Amino acid sequence: MRVGIVGSSYSVGRHHNFKTGTSDLALPFETWLDKHTDGMQFFNAACAGKGTELYLNKVVYLKDQYDIDILLIEIVNNRSMVYVKCLPENYKSIISEIYMSQLEKDVYRSSRSSYSYWRALIQDMEEVTFSPNKKKFEIWKEIQWNIAATDYAMEFWGMLDIYQTIKLCNMLGIKCVLWEKSWDFIELPSFRNMLQGSKFVEFPGHNNAHKYYVGKYGLENILCDHDHFNDKVNDEMVRDFIGPALMEVKNG
Repeated sequence: MRVGIVGSSYSVGRHHNFKTGTSDLALPFETWLDKHTDGMQFFNAACAGKGTELYLNKVVYLKDQYDIDILLIEIVNNRSMVYVKCLPENYKSIISEIYMSQLEKDVYRSSRSSYSYWRALIQDMEEVTFSPNKKKFEIWKEIQWNIAATDYAMEFWGMLDIYQTIKLCNMLGIKCVLWEKSWDFIELPSFRNMLQGSKFVEFPGHNNAHKYYVGKYGLENILCDHDHFNDKVNDEMVRDFIGPALMEVKNG
């Protein structure tokens, strides 16, 4: 059984340590999936710093290249408005590359982790790409953030992206399992409709995994940095919730 993974940094693991410059604050997320499931092979296409704007692209690639049977979907927002793709050298390949499949492969590989990209708003980036004046660039970033955060824009597009991702999976014969680390999408009126009958991992008495584990262990005991679960929590979460959900769908 082949399982694709889409999501943000919470589904990537290997979180970046800004003090050392390494990405070793947690093990790869699929470490725990391998440990707590049987008969499954995982293909992790999650991308730190990005959101649902990549999901349709990832599903097409995962099905085409790996013929996945299940898609593990992390419920996050759409982050296309809070960063810009600034890869001028990569874009120039369009004037020399003959095969679209190579461009598709390059995008897939380079977007599996945030540190292959320069980030705007998500992390520091080379502002010279847009403006040699750092002060003006900081103003631009603040404006972009304010626009993106207005009136549930990121949640609106995130919900639509996930809805269409599940629709595409249904067309391709891919079963979906969804989970939520930090968001409260479950409170929105169209949430159950968005799921279209797919398996949703629920954390008893709480909207999401973060609130569940804060309640169980306290915030100071569950994180490896300012925001991401440590290995102990990831291990337990997959053992108790995500792994069983995947096995249920596999055997169902």
